[in-house]
Amino acid sequence: MKFYILTSNDYPALKRHFNYRYSNLQPEDAVVVINTGDIDHAKIVKSFCKSQGIEYYITECDGTPATGKNAVLDLFLASDNDYCVLVDGDDLLTPHGVWFYKNLETTDNPPDALLLLNQKGIRFADDATYISQPFTVKYDELLAFDYVTHFKDTHLLDNETAEFYQDLHYQYYGQSKKYCQDSEAHSRVTWISKEAAQFRFDADIVVGEDTLNMFELKHQAKLGNLDVKTTDESPATYLYDQTSAGIVASVSNRGADYHWMQRYLMKLDEMEQAGKLHEGFKLPALTVDYPEDYAMGDYGITEAS
Repeated sequence: MKFYILTSNDYPALKRHFNYRYSNLQPEDAVVVINTGDIDHAKIVKSFCKSQGIEYYITECDGTPATGKNAVLDLFLASDNDYCVLVDGDDLLTPHGVWFYKNLETTDNPPDALLLLNQKGIRFADDATYISQPFTVKYDELLAFDYVTHFKDTHLLDNETAEFYQDLHYQYYGQSKKYCQDSEAHSRVTWISKEAAQFRFDADIVVGEDTLNMFELKHQAKLGNLDVKTTDESPATYLYDQTSAGIVASVSNRGADYHWMQRYLMKLDEMEQAGKLHEGFKLPALTVDYPEDYAMGDYGITEAS
């Protein structure tokens, strides 16, 4: 098993993975996958990996998150490793997470894939570190929200566009409520076996590729083809970096353009028509045997309220 770290920008965030104050990954446990259109970023990461003795690869980039993640899957499938922990380079493994995934490899029957429930985020500000409450979704509130007024008042959109975006939001959250647990909000699958890596991310969309992949893995689990389990992020193994705006904010023009939802919903409809979505289906939880002296609540990262 190795930790595959995908990086497209943010060199300081990449270095955090190997810093004793944060993840403290050892070079021999990691593979850095450079998937970027930024030549300077590729050069500096390549130099860093060489100096630290970290295995690295530069892969072809088209700017979509799915292409980068599929590059990771391809490298993993071509390797001698039995399992891959997929890490976005600007996110963060906790020291507990490093222990958790390395320990999982040693168990008798590791799952094919592991879905995080109640995922948490991290934000760096003013020399302090803030760890968020779990990401959960209150679907009923979102389905009752007046998006038309919001879009007209906040983004000065015309009534027709505001109503169109409201309809997209109602479809989006309606489908999510039907097929997701509240605690699956981020659809983060970290642990992947060679069998699970056969199911690729959809490069035709720029937002939601994680969710579609998660639905596919759940479908395969329901069919009995894969052993997919969940783990509650208390304490967290993986932290989503909320310090800067993510892909959703960028693609949606800071909340003013939601055409990406239309493409995602078309893909979701295809899966629904193919019988790949299962209402009310819940994956089993992973059972972990911790050593008696193991401090489960110790992130190893300073928290601030």
